[in-house]
Amino acid sequence: MNTASTLNRSARDRRKLLVCDSAELADRQHHIIPLLFKKHPQTAIVLRYEDQVYAYLNQCVHMVRRLDCVHDAVFDEQQGHLRCSMHGITFDPASGESLSVLCSGERLEPLRCQEIDGQVYLIDKRVTALM
Repeated sequence: MNTASTLNRSARDRRKLLVCDSAELADRQHHIIPLLFKKHPQTAIVLRYEDQVYAYLNQCVHMVRRLDCVHDAVFDEQQGHLRCSMHGITFDPASGESLSVLCSGERLEPLRCQEIDGQVYLIDKRVTALM
């Protein structure tokens, strides 16, 4: 018997993109995930900050560059903010909002993510796995 909730759950399950086990993502750590965003190759940053999991496109709002394009790090030296390694633009990890005057009012593109049964998933309908 197919119910609407069963069909919806199946569609949602098909969209889930496994990032990692929850235990592999400690506070102020991140994973860079290659994916397709709206059918275009891209990467995402999935991070844990103050015990919450967040995900953003790995693209600075200042210039079309990955946040980790120069250094393999996305947190600033104090581990309190996300930071573009190209020009030093900083972002609030919980909202993606720019904290730099240069990009005031702009924010990183958020992606829906969720922890389910000890695993971290991207569940954003705009995202698909690279084949």
